[in-house]
Order: sequence, then structure tokens, then C-alpha cells
Amino acid sequence: MPSRNVSLRLEGLQEKDSGSYRCSVNVKDSQGKSRGHSSKTLELKVLVPPAPPSCRLLGVPHVGNNVTLSCQSPRSKPAAEYQWERLPPSPKIYFAPALFFF
Repeated sequence: MPSRNVSLRLEGLQEKDSGSYRCSVNVKDSQGKSRGHSSKTLELKVLVPPAPPSCRLLGVPHVGNNVTLSCQSPRSKPAAEYQWERLPPSPKIYFAPALFFF
């Protein structure tokens, strides 16, 4: 080996590349007899960012009615966390799961 650093470069990662990877080192003398062995395992977790959310209004926004503001985003790893924010003039923050009736 020309170097003591032997690296594995993974390009264009996909979720299916997640898993355990082990690097093993075997040292042999000039006659090919084993003089030592060592290995190390590491876990690779490929994260999937959330896509832009799809949001919609369910119900009719009239005084006295209930409405639902729905927001969904396709798969993500780890699971996406959602937060609703009422914009000024009277800001409020809501964390999922939340159910409010106005």
C-alpha cells in the first residue's frame, strides 16, 4: 500500500446507502504470514430532507365555523416537525399536534 490512509468515498448518496461499514486492516510479514488484524465499524445514516410542504384550508371560514389548516410534507428522515405561526398583527406559534377552534 502506498499510504496508511485508505478511504472510501461515496458519491451521490441515497437512502439505501445507509448501513454499517467496516474497515479491516491485516498486517502480513514478507513471507505472507499474518502479524496482526484489526477492524472498526461505523454506522452511516443518510438523512432525507423534507420537501416543501403542501398546505390547504379545510372548511368554510365564516364566523362560528371551524376550519382546519392542513400541512403535509413527503417523507423525511428523521421525521419532520411541524409548526404553525400566525403572522402579525397578532402573532402566535402553534406546535403539532394541535387542535384549535376559533
